[in-house]
Amino acid sequence: MQAEVLVDTKDITREEWLEYRKQGIGGSDAAAAIGLGRWKSARMVWAAKTGFLDEDKDNDAMRLGRDLEAYVADRFVEKRSKDTGREVKLWNVNQILKHPEHKFMLANLDRRVLKEFALLECKTTVDHRNEWKVDSFPEYYIPQLQHYLAVTGFEKAYLAVLVLDKRWFNYYEVERDDELIEYLIQEEKRFWEDYVLTGEMPPIEEADLNNKIIDKLYPEAKEGKIVHLDSKINELIEKRIDYKETEDKFKNLRQEIETKIKDLLGEAELGFYQGQQVVKWRNINSSRFDSKKFQADHSDLYKKYLYESSYRRLYL
Repeated sequence: MQAEVLVDTKDITREEWLEYRKQGIGGSDAAAAIGLGRWKSARMVWAAKTGFLDEDKDNDAMRLGRDLEAYVADRFVEKRSKDTGREVKLWNVNQILKHPEHKFMLANLDRRVLKEFALLECKTTVDHRNEWKVDSFPEYYIPQLQHYLAVTGFEKAYLAVLVLDKRWFNYYEVERDDELIEYLIQEEKRFWEDYVLTGEMPPIEEADLNNKIIDKLYPEAKEGKIVHLDSKINELIEKRIDYKETEDKFKNLRQEIETKIKDLLGEAELGFYQGQQVVKWRNINSSRFDSKKFQADHSDLYKKYLYESSYRRLYL
């Protein structure tokens, strides 16, 4: 293996591990760093590497993935051994690796496949979009795997997945793609040198629409602070007005359609077409807390449990 060892991870804490991750771009950052991330954006990676924001806190999904990693690896050994007719053995890599030339390229491998120039990446997921097939997997994992192959110099990567909602296991074999690896190296280098090392933020992209990175980067306004904008603001405001008008138009059309559907149902709860249920108009009972009345009747108690939260609202 060509990779150098940045640090042994067996006896370090998660906080220490996260600090080491700031020293470069990892496999899970690769797609986002080059503008191909689905959930993570280049700006999110930049914010984590520069220390502007902490990485996402540990959650149940991340914990489940770690807890089931060994199980997924065992399933891979079992299935791969059966498919090839030879015993497959793995090595748990308790190290953060780095590329021998491009030091900003890091790798945390799940497993190394012994007697092969290969690595194993283990995934635990749910497949609401039906993206995992017998002979294909979501393309956004390709940059991660090729990134690892770039760091290690290995010839092959295996991707093993446990799809929880389908109770289904499979693995995939991915060959080294030197052309793609060269592209990854150049784009990751550009991201690292142009943004991380300079401290300049990458531009906003589609992946930033739902991750609230802007709200995290600018949580509070400095009262009275003014910024003088150029003519681009006029274009943005005009587009926003157009989109809002279009949104309102289709919202009204949607509500009109829903009203017609309700009219067809009348007092019926369920609607069937050709023997199959296609629509439901259910009774919903909900309880709401009358905070105004509670404040009037129990003002002292209301103040005791009152808490304030702040956020920013955009006005045009």
